[in-house]
Amino acid sequence: MTNSKQPETCTRLLIVDDSWVLRKIMRTTFSQRDDVEIVGEATNGIEALEQILKLDPDVILLDMEMPIMDGMTTLQHLMIHTPIPTIMLSSLSKTGTARCFDALKYGAVDFVGKNTFFQSMDSASHSKLVFGKVFDAASMVVESIDPMCQRAGARNFVKGREKVIFCEDCGTRHIIFNWNQKCESKKCMNCGDEISLLPNKRYLRMNFLTVIGTGKSGYANLLKIIPFLDREMGGALCVMILDKPKYVASFVKYLDSISDLEVVLGHNGTTLEGGCCYIFSGADTVQFSPYSGHYTMQIETDSSQNSSGNIDKIMSAAAVTLKDRVAGVLLSGSEADGNKGIEAILQENGTCMILKPGHCLQKHMSSKAIKQHDLEDDLDEANLAIKIQENHFINKENVITA
Repeated sequence: MTNSKQPETCTRLLIVDDSWVLRKIMRTTFSQRDDVEIVGEATNGIEALEQILKLDPDVILLDMEMPIMDGMTTLQHLMIHTPIPTIMLSSLSKTGTARCFDALKYGAVDFVGKNTFFQSMDSASHSKLVFGKVFDAASMVVESIDPMCQRAGARNFVKGREKVIFCEDCGTRHIIFNWNQKCESKKCMNCGDEISLLPNKRYLRMNFLTVIGTGKSGYANLLKIIPFLDREMGGALCVMILDKPKYVASFVKYLDSISDLEVVLGHNGTTLEGGCCYIFSGADTVQFSPYSGHYTMQIETDSSQNSSGNIDKIMSAAAVTLKDRVAGVLLSGSEADGNKGIEAILQENGTCMILKPGHCLQKHMSSKAIKQHDLEDDLDEANLAIKIQENHFINKENVITA
């Protein structure tokens, strides 16, 4: 099921919160606008699900902490049966925490801590921020999410695919069909040496690099892509998130806990390794350099500088260094970044893919690249994950050195 309504004149808003005071604040705030209408209110999840069926709102503001049925349970019911753009609110959890990322993983389009979201509500700038979040949410296409089936999508691509391993002693190539993760080793058919099959003991070649760029609104998109990628696809990923280092560091820990890939923060001097996903904050400027047959990352970190342009820089650096063995991907973002990086990758005959704007909370970054470079505009997160894996598997058997 998909919700792709585009409000023509007025955004219909449902407020779900057990606090009468907070609901009153929101009523006062949104009464300032003619293009937003509060069509209903609910004090718990049960009431909310009933109201949703009756009122069919465009956007839901949903509190996490409520009696009878809490916000997270409500969100999961909502995303299975009647997916609607939902902004989660919380007075206990903060932006950048595991609870925040849980909400995004289960289908929320945005997460806001109440203390931050509702301070200085009388100020024009803060009210503008509130309205902007609601209008961004209303423009999104939200698809049904079943938590029991979340891992089925891109994983199906590698089901039954053969795996290629090499003996470290003699270099003999082996193809293993119907890969069994419980099998710990295989005897080399040439020299008889035991080849470890455990992921943490196998060397994965760095034969392809995918660079993903996104703004601070792209966390939800990444949660629908990275966890579905198979570590055995080979090559590495580099992800540039234009957000504060503390939020990115928290996200890395969360993403690593739910992903097959090894997800780590990028550090200066680190060698790119296959099966790893390196993540950078907007404070990082990244370059790549060949070193002893491998590729190392040269990173300059400066939190005081504007992060704009760092997606362009990392994509351009990857294109110059790895030529056509690079794919560039852009997700959600309001920043004017990534377009030059996409151009650099295309000039080296690399591959470029853009998340369709309807799945982006903020569409500027993706829409501009699609329009300027005439790229496919109908790729959702599941299709992006599949195409990323296809590129890596196709290049997996190519032996390259820096």
